[in-house]
Amino acid sequence: MPTFRVATLSEVASSLPSGHVLARRMQELVGAQRGEWVACFSGNLRLPALDLAAPLAAGSPLHALVPTGQTLPPLPCRVFIDGDLHIEGALTGGAPQGATHLIVADNLQAHDATVDGMLDIGGTLAVTDLLWGHGAQGALCVHGGLSARVGLFTHGFQLQLQGPEHIAWLLDEVRGVPHLAEFSREAVTALFLPPGLAGSDAPLSAGEDGITPLLNRDAIVTALRHGQCVLPADEAIAAAWPLATALFADETISVANVLTAVHCVAVARKQHQASGWFGQTDFSLCQRHVDEDGDPRDASVFMTVWKTWDFYVAVERVPVHRGALARLGAALRRHPAPFTEQLLLAYRSYRHGTPAQWQPVDEITHPEAWRACTHAWRGVLDYLRKAEGQAHAGYPLWRRLQAELTPPCIKAFTSLPRFTEHCTDWWDSDRNGWWEDDMWVGARQPCMHDGQPWGRAFKLSWKNGAPAPGDGADNAHSAYQCDVDEAREGPALLQWTLAQRQSEARTPLQRCAADHIARLLRLYGLVESRLQAAGTAATAAKPPG
Repeated sequence: MPTFRVATLSEVASSLPSGHVLARRMQELVGAQRGEWVACFSGNLRLPALDLAAPLAAGSPLHALVPTGQTLPPLPCRVFIDGDLHIEGALTGGAPQGATHLIVADNLQAHDATVDGMLDIGGTLAVTDLLWGHGAQGALCVHGGLSARVGLFTHGFQLQLQGPEHIAWLLDEVRGVPHLAEFSREAVTALFLPPGLAGSDAPLSAGEDGITPLLNRDAIVTALRHGQCVLPADEAIAAAWPLATALFADETISVANVLTAVHCVAVARKQHQASGWFGQTDFSLCQRHVDEDGDPRDASVFMTVWKTWDFYVAVERVPVHRGALARLGAALRRHPAPFTEQLLLAYRSYRHGTPAQWQPVDEITHPEAWRACTHAWRGVLDYLRKAEGQAHAGYPLWRRLQAELTPPCIKAFTSLPRFTEHCTDWWDSDRNGWWEDDMWVGARQPCMHDGQPWGRAFKLSWKNGAPAPGDGADNAHSAYQCDVDEAREGPALLQWTLAQRQSEARTPLQRCAADHIARLLRLYGLVESRLQAAGTAATAAKPPG
């Protein structure tokens, strides 16, 4: 049976064996806080749930272990478990005055855990489903390894992890490590059940600046406290968001990874080249070939962070030096000259919107450029893993786009009064759309303009970053557009296009562009639900008769 006592933080720190992994951590906390009191439980604990907002409140599982008549201060600042802690349900925290600091000397196991305060684990932390660390006031220190099915670390949460880390689906905004949502937050919509996702009242551009605006954290914590599941099954996640996790051997910029990148599914057969973009970064892939002008092209990846950095990563074939007689023999036998493949890395920075000269880049000589290069590179790998995963799964997002946003659907949507009354002239910026929060929504009705017929169109646009030197007005806006082709025999067709900036021509939306398709579906759904709600409210407000 676990025992209970009240002690100061200084007493707890001194009671730990000198060789205990938490001993140094506790000494770090002792100081100005040495007199703060700690609720100490000795022995292994098994609890149905633990709410660190009020861990010793009357009726709580921990309070049941306190001897009758024991006087407790109202708000414990620390709870110390001198043993293992097994929580059958959820570990939750969060209160206006801050969550309790939980210290577990050995191992902690929970079905779910949302951490807003401080959590120190001397052994392992094993979470069956969701682990979410959030907020700059929160910190997680684990000495024996970490595992979870879905892990989120957001909004400045602090992490000190030792030992192995295994998280099947990781969305990490606080560490400089590769993870699923580093360059697109759309995956979060596949990782949580609908009650945990932000509703239609959230800003339409939610997710551009972080993960949390896409989620309803209060609803998630409330559901966990009631023993409800907030995550889909693994099969549902994998079906909605397949990833080719084994596409690249690692995250490094290497000959093998460059060659894998330029030969992945994003480059259409016999096309040799492809391009894509995410956020402020765009990239192009080029296979080794001879172009239309007869010039040989190396296998390469070109990456641009808009008017900040350009990076060129290529695999060059360098001839092996051999004697003249050996070279002559190879030529007569029409054998290709032997070569080695070497990596070429170059960069150029921008000053006042103008690029400087190209120069080699490496981690030692140009650390800032190297960090930016590896960051952009990881984004390209992330993009291509998703593209390859979509291809292997039969393009589920593209199939969903085709099934949900059909020509009749677009026609009915853009025929709503909001469009027909406010979108009367596609070529007049004051009459071709409106701002819905921070998202521009517009439509073109079938019409004649300058003697030419124009079909129906629908467009979404949003601010993507800040203007760079030399940019035109509103250039820092990305857009998705759908054009309906009805002037043909047979059923109407849709053409989806996208552009990273206003100054760029729109290009066709590729079926492997997972991030863009998922975002397009989400944004369209939000706008549609808002307009339908507004139409219902307007109808209800009309007087009868």
